[in-house]
Amino acid sequence: MPRRDPDHLRIGELGARAGVSVATIKYYIREGLLPPPSVKTGRTMGYYDAAFLDRLKVIRALREEHFLPLRVIRELLVERGERPLRPDEAALLARVGPAALRRLEPTGGPETLGRRALLRRYAMRSADLDLLERMGLVGDATRSARYGRGDLALLDALRRAVESGLTREIFGVETLGHYVELLGELARREVRHFTRQAASAHPTGCEGGKLPEADLERLAARAVEVTEPLIALIRRKLITRAVRAELRETRKKEAR
Repeated sequence: MPRRDPDHLRIGELGARAGVSVATIKYYIREGLLPPPSVKTGRTMGYYDAAFLDRLKVIRALREEHFLPLRVIRELLVERGERPLRPDEAALLARVGPAALRRLEPTGGPETLGRRALLRRYAMRSADLDLLERMGLVGDATRSARYGRGDLALLDALRRAVESGLTREIFGVETLGHYVELLGELARREVRHFTRQAASAHPTGCEGGKLPEADLERLAARAVEVTEPLIALIRRKLITRAVRAELRETRKKEAR
């Protein structure tokens, strides 16, 4: 019998740590949400490593907090480990990407501000601006000393939030880190999905090897524009659902 690694767990231990039953773990394995045990020691015995525990916690959160069906969870878990872009897909992105970036966030424009002027306009603390820069929400990869239209639009939105009553204590700059973490993963998937679909629809050999790159650039920018209102509405629906779930949980506790 193979020697047990101290970091490996029996199925009962795994279930206890993840807060699910052994039967549930076996069901997830049958349904393809979990792979077989890391170490198989018999027909019905095996050990599971830390990756299983992390995956189980993700599945439980998606089921209990977001109410997603197993079919959708399976697709999401596949996305979490998705393959990198193929060479032809990466080549397409290298050609189309720079122009798409210019359409998504034009540089320059009628107004740009330096750091001091920006801090004065928004009555912002230097540390908060530094944090926004580290999050990648303002500034750009060129490390320009000036801030452009996209930066000012985001800071205008933050200022409106403060003026509406969302003070720094309620909705601080640090809070945006949650959005950066979660939406950053969504953005990465969207870029890869769009690139793969574009490479599949416009293979290199089509039209003498020339891709309709200008069309793809416009389509990429347009896709972002038309889906932004949809994402905002989905967020509103999810917040509504989360509030209702919290209210139900509160009532259950009060009724005990």
